[in-house]
Amino acid sequence: MVAAMGSARHGKPLQPVRPRTAHTSSPDDRIAAAFPRLGRSQQRLARLILDNGLFVAFAAAAALGEKAGMSAATVVRFCQALGYAGYPDLQAAVRAGLPTYPHKVRQIERGRGVLAGGDVIARVFELDLQNLRRTADALERTRFKAVVAALGKAGDILVVGAGLSSGPALYLAHSLKVMGLNARAILGNGIPLALELAALTPTSLLVAISVRRYVAGTLLAMERAERVGATRIAITDSVVSPIARRAHHAFQVATDGAAHSLSLTGMVTIINALIAALSVERPRQTARALREVDAAYREGKLVLTE
Repeated sequence: MVAAMGSARHGKPLQPVRPRTAHTSSPDDRIAAAFPRLGRSQQRLARLILDNGLFVAFAAAAALGEKAGMSAATVVRFCQALGYAGYPDLQAAVRAGLPTYPHKVRQIERGRGVLAGGDVIARVFELDLQNLRRTADALERTRFKAVVAALGKAGDILVVGAGLSSGPALYLAHSLKVMGLNARAILGNGIPLALELAALTPTSLLVAISVRRYVAGTLLAMERAERVGATRIAITDSVVSPIARRAHHAFQVATDGAAHSLSLTGMVTIINALIAALSVERPRQTARALREVDAAYREGKLVLTE
């Protein structure tokens, strides 16, 4: 996804982005490349485009500008700065990235919401399937392999997540620990997080998990890990999220929810994939650790067995 990208320099004119290859010319790639140079209002527009692909694909420039608090002309100039001839070209590029959820596209075309009528259970499952497809499409295999290798050789692993992200963070840390890795989780802010951050070293690896609205403590953990030279992994929902911009490697997950909350299906599946890949890479170590954990559970009469 995104390596550490630095901070924005507000007020500097945005220069056109030159795509390196045909494979890196998607709206996400262009916005990620330009993001450090954007002003505050431009960053707000960039986030709207990244987080509301379906809206951008079908809305007029004036409607997008109104949503971002700017004029349609400013939206057009922003598109041109990204290397597009105008807003229609950006829309075409955004639409090209939507084939993994055609049912949702048809709903937008017909003016129907995701939850408009029908079977709620079926709609929720369909939406999560779409989240899985979009998350899989965004997953770069070389980056995934690099993260698996980094997890396997890390001196210690700290997983940070708060609020909605605390469940996946605890699940990842627990799974790594039972595999024999030196992993622990911090699920909030304050003194416990500060103590763990103080113990980070260059051989540490930090996994930060956060989705909008991003938790300040999780970003603080990323900044501390960056200062000490620790390896930084982000699991988040945008290529320009605060933690993605400070990560060596970031996984972007689709989080469209059917109700008031976001969906964590894509996030948990990324974690499942990391755990599975680690067990394949470290079969003997994993098997030995699992046997030791099982023996400890039995000796402590911690689980019910037949």
